[in-house]
Amino acid sequence: METLADRYAGRAVSSVFIYTREAHPGENYRHHGSMDDKRRNAREFREHSKIRRRILLDDLAGTAHRAYGLLPNMTWIIGRGGFIHYKSAWTSPSDVDDALETVLHFQAKRAKNQYVAFYSERSAWSTRDHAKFKEGLVRNGPQAIADFERMLQKAGALRAAPSDDIGPRVPGNFYKTEEESGP
Repeated sequence: METLADRYAGRAVSSVFIYTREAHPGENYRHHGSMDDKRRNAREFREHSKIRRRILLDDLAGTAHRAYGLLPNMTWIIGRGGFIHYKSAWTSPSDVDDALETVLHFQAKRAKNQYVAFYSERSAWSTRDHAKFKEGLVRNGPQAIADFERMLQKAGALRAAPSDDIGPRVPGNFYKTEEESGP
C-alpha cells in the first residue's frame, strides 16, 4: 500500500492508515490499556512494516473502527464531499489501485456530465502470504498463535489444504474439496 500511496500522492489522493486495535494480541503486543500503549505499538508497527503514510490512532473505545465496519483490514475511498467510492472488507493493493483509477476517471468525466455514480458490490480476490501472517503472530507472542489456532478450530476451518497450490483453509479462503462438493 505504501507504493500505491506514493504513486497517487500527486493525483489529489491522500492515504492514511487508521490504527484501531491489536487484531491478534499476545504477550509482546497486548490489548491497548492506554493511548500511550497504543502510540508505542503504532510506532513499532510503523517501523516494522515500513509504513510511510500518516497513521491516525483510533480511541480506546474503537469509535472510528465501529464507524467503518469493525473488520481488521478494511480500505475505504471517500471523496471530498463524503461520497463513498469504494469500501473493501480486506485490503488488496491491486484492487485498490483499480478502484482509484476508476474513481479518478469518474471524477474527470463527471465534471463534463458524462457519468452518474451508482452503487455496486462485487467480490474480489487477493493472495495471502501465510508465512508473513504467521511471522506476525509469532512477533505478537505465543498467546496470539494459540488464540488464532483456537479460533480456527472453533470455526471448523483448520484443516490441511486439498493440494499444495491452495493454502490451508482459514476464514477468507473459500473452496471445497471434491468430497465436500459431492457428485
